[in-house]
Amino acid sequence: MNGSRSPGEKVRAHEVARAKPCREIAGSPETVCGYDLSIIVPTFNEVDNVSELVSRLDACLQHICWEVIFVDDDSLDGTANLLRELGKSDRRIRCLRRIGRRGLSSACIEGMLSSSASYLAVIDGDLQHDETLLPQMMKVLQSGDVDIVVGSRYIAGGETGNWCTKRLALSRFATRLSKRIVRAGLRDPMSGFFMIRREAFDDSARKLSGVGFKILLDLFASSPIPLRFKELPYRFQSRRPAKANSTAMRHGTFSCFS
Repeated sequence: MNGSRSPGEKVRAHEVARAKPCREIAGSPETVCGYDLSIIVPTFNEVDNVSELVSRLDACLQHICWEVIFVDDDSLDGTANLLRELGKSDRRIRCLRRIGRRGLSSACIEGMLSSSASYLAVIDGDLQHDETLLPQMMKVLQSGDVDIVVGSRYIAGGETGNWCTKRLALSRFATRLSKRIVRAGLRDPMSGFFMIRREAFDDSARKLSGVGFKILLDLFASSPIPLRFKELPYRFQSRRPAKANSTAMRHGTFSCFS
């Protein structure tokens, strides 16, 4: 043994250095109060994207006391190692590494259960969701009129991006099918981008199946009372190249619906 690490275990120093330094603001790691917002990010082989996502969150959540919880299904590319290194200099970054279990919905549930924040957001780790919508989502929830805010591609102002005709048709078919399961009036029930009040999540937590890849459907189906919701439009971005597609492949073949 020469003590060298395999390529999958190497932590890239430039990625750690690229993360922005802490600032003396509400969302800074030096803040002693509890976090108001936890962003849950399920990952598998997203080492190319996590630093960029942290930087984007840092830029758009400057006046919010936040943390990001990456729930990693034992990535082979060193994602968890990189996140631990980032977390050494920024306590807002947490990594929950899962070994021997997998699944998008269960990853989101475990991440939310590990948080004590008042508001819980779920966002993809491949940079397809618009993180700049998070402050608006939180503002809507703070009004007290809704329980959950959903990022939607299928309301006025929302877009699916540069999807091909086949992928768009599959997504719309899945959306119509899901509306028969959860009759809540959601225009985009297959969305994987949302924010929910802690109380609303806790009310459903024990009934969640944790099976599959659509946690939003699970939340609406499991809630003991109808969830009050609001949809906000966003443009779905293209996937990052190469390894960025791995999370969707790991968590299910229906990534084209998300």
